[in-house]
Parts: sequence; structure tokens; C-alpha cells
Amino acid sequence: MITNADRFRRTAAGLSLILAPLCLLLGMAVDPTESGSEDVLAYANNPAATGVSATLLHYAWVLWVPGVIGLVHLVRRKGVVLANLAGAVTVLGLINFSSLMISDFFDITVFQQLPVAQAEKIMQDAAQPAMIVAWQMPGMIGSFLGLVLVAVAYAWSGRVGWWFPAGVLAGILVWLFGASAWNLWLGLSGPVILLVVFGIVGVSLIRMDNHEWSPAA
Repeated sequence: MITNADRFRRTAAGLSLILAPLCLLLGMAVDPTESGSEDVLAYANNPAATGVSATLLHYAWVLWVPGVIGLVHLVRRKGVVLANLAGAVTVLGLINFSSLMISDFFDITVFQQLPVAQAEKIMQDAAQPAMIVAWQMPGMIGSFLGLVLVAVAYAWSGRVGWWFPAGVLAGILVWLFGASAWNLWLGLSGPVILLVVFGIVGVSLIRMDNHEWSPAA
């Protein structure tokens, strides 16, 4: 397979669309924060679980990149402009967002070695304007809105039904609400929805004929 360019890239893109939401789901499941709790010491008291969770979340965003590139690659007529623009924004957003997961490791160390009030102040002061404007906002907006728009372009091209962008939007909204409300069930339900819709499309890429994948077709 590795010697066949079309088959290797198609399979890699398909697997990425499956593994990315799976890593997101597992990362949320391992997160040591208890449902309904905003315990600032949750990460410091559970460094191993926090490290595994942060790593899984990091790779969730990273693994979405080849999948997005694969989807954009298949949009060639209707929706091609949207796919190209949304794809570029999404890839940059995913890369930015993945880098933000490293803050969990600083969270562990700071809260382990300093009083809570001092640790909280340091973490708050670390949120410099440049970090928020150039890292956090592009990461979140580019990732979440970008994934929805790429799914819209893919459906617009006729590759899949409109259930795909609808499912992506629903999964992201449920996950964001669950994560912000510290609700474990919603925090896991969103990734499950994303795993189902992206998984279906990912499997379709893996099973796709090389002739259909090739731009010449």
C-alpha cells in the first residue's frame, strides 16, 4: 500500500477522520475533572490522567488535519471555493488549537508547587493578548467553524448527504456546551456524534476506488 500514492493518501485521510474524534472522546473520558465540579486542583492531583488526556486531545486536533486535506481534495466542482478557503482556515486552526493543550502540563506544575491563589494568578496572567488573539481565537474558531464549513463543502459537492455537516455542527455544539458546563455526559456525547459522522465518511474514503480519488477522474 505504501508504494501506491493514491491508496496510501486515501487510506491515511480516512483513518484520520476516524481516529481524530476517537482521540477526542478518549481524551474527554480520561479527563480527571469530575462532572459538575470546577476543582482547580483536579489536574494537579491527577497528573498522570491529565497528561494522558492532554496528549489524546492534542492528537485529536493533529489527526484531523490529513482528514480535512483529504475531504478538500475530493471537492472539485461545486463547493470548491468554500472547500479551499475553509480547508486552509481549518488546518491552521487545528494546528493552533493542538498547541494549546500544553497548558495542562503547566497547570499541573504550577498548582502543585504554589498556593492556589498565586497559581491561579500566574495562569491568568499567562493569557497574554497575543496568545488569545493569535493562538486561542484562531485555534478555536478555525477548528470548530472550519470543520463545519469543510463538511458543508463536502456535502455541497454531492459526495455525501447533508446529515454530515448537520452532525458535525451538532457534535461540536454538544461537546462545547458539555465541556463549558463541566457536564461529563454532554462532554462525551458530542465526541460520540463526531465519531459516528466522521467515521462513516472516513470508512467511505478507505473503501473508495483509486480512480474516484484521483484528480484526473
